[in-house]
Amino acid sequence: MDVSFLTKIVQINGTQFKILLQNGQGACALIALANVLLISPVHARYALGLSNLVRSKETVTLNELVQTLADIGVQNPNGSNVDREQLLQILPQLYSGLNINPEFNGSFEDGMEMSIFRLYNVGIVHGWIIDGDNDPSAYEHVSKYSYMGAQKALVQSYEIQKNNAQFENAEQIQSDSTYLKSFLARSATQLTDYGLNHLREILVERSYAVLFRNDHFCTLYKNNSELFTLVTDPTYRNRRDITWQSLKSVNGSQDAFYTGNFIPTSLERTNTTTTGQNESYISNPFSDQHAGRAASDQANSGASGMQQIEDDEELARRLQEQEDMRVANNMQNGYANRSGNNPRERFERPEKPSKKSKFLSHNGNKDGKDRKRDKLKKSCVIM
Repeated sequence: MDVSFLTKIVQINGTQFKILLQNGQGACALIALANVLLISPVHARYALGLSNLVRSKETVTLNELVQTLADIGVQNPNGSNVDREQLLQILPQLYSGLNINPEFNGSFEDGMEMSIFRLYNVGIVHGWIIDGDNDPSAYEHVSKYSYMGAQKALVQSYEIQKNNAQFENAEQIQSDSTYLKSFLARSATQLTDYGLNHLREILVERSYAVLFRNDHFCTLYKNNSELFTLVTDPTYRNRRDITWQSLKSVNGSQDAFYTGNFIPTSLERTNTTTTGQNESYISNPFSDQHAGRAASDQANSGASGMQQIEDDEELARRLQEQEDMRVANNMQNGYANRSGNNPRERFERPEKPSKKSKFLSHNGNKDGKDRKRDKLKKSCVIM
C-alpha cells in the first residue's frame, strides 16, 4: 500500500487553502516544502497542479505528490535544465530522510539537498546558531563547524584522550571540542535564543520558509514580526481553529496555538493537566522552570477567561518538550556510545554518488562571522 497523507482545509488571513498533514513518519521535508507551495502567494502560479491535486482529495499518496512536484520542478523558471527522472528519484528522500547538515553560523552545508529547495525557490532556515555577540571566544571555536563536523571532532578528541591517537591539528581539536560539547549541551533542542532572533531578522514580513529543527521540518511564517509554524499534526485535523503554533521560545514555554488569522485559540483540557505540567518541569532538563512557575501562578490567580489560553500554551509547551527530550536523549546516547568500536562509522557523512545532480551548485569558502548573512542568502531564498 502506498504511503499517503491526509489533507486539511485552513483559513489563513481570510483565504481558504488545503494543506497536507504529516503521517507516522513525522514532520518531513516533503510536507513542509509542499505546504509552502500550497499557501504562499508567490508560488501560486507555479504550484497550480499541486493545489488542484490536494483540493480534490481527502488523502494524497506519496507517489501522486512526488509526480506532481516533479512536474512543477521542470516547469518553473529554475527547472529548464532539470531531469524529471532524476527528480523522481530524489524527491522521495525528502520523505524518507533528508541528509541535511546545519552549520552553527546559520547556514547549511551545500549539496543536492539544498539544490532541491533552490529549484522550488523555497528558503530553508535553522536557528541552531552560536551567539558571537555575547561570547566571541565560543563563536571562534564553534561557528566554523557543522553538526556532522562537530560530531567528528568530538570523536577525534575522544580518541586523542583515550587512545593517544595522532592528528596533525590535535591541539586545535581538543580546544574546539571543549566549546563544542558546551554548545551542544546548551542547545540540544537545535535552537538558541540568538538563532531565534536571527530567524526573526532574516525572514521578510509575511514570508514563508522551511524550518529545520529537532531533526524535523516544518513550514515557517512571519506575521507582525513574530514567527509561526504550520500545525500539520493529524491530531488537529478536525480543529479548524488550530492552524499555527507560535515560535517564541527555545523550550516552548511561551508557545501557543493560533487560528489562521493569528488569534490565540483554546483547547478543551482535563483536570489532570496540572499534574502533568508539574511533572514536565521536573522531567525536562531544557525547560525554564522559573518561567513555568510564573505561568502557573498567573493561571491560578488570573481571570477565568484567560485559563483556556494558558492551558493551550501549556499543551504546546509540553508537546515541544516531548520532542526536545527525544532529540536530547538521542544526542546523549550517541555521545555515550563513542567509546564503542569504529566510532567514525556512526558520525561520518556517507559518501555521495559520483554522478552529480544537474541542478547542483556549491558555494565557495564559507568561513567568517561577517559573511554569515551573505552565506545564508546564497543558500536559501526566503519568499
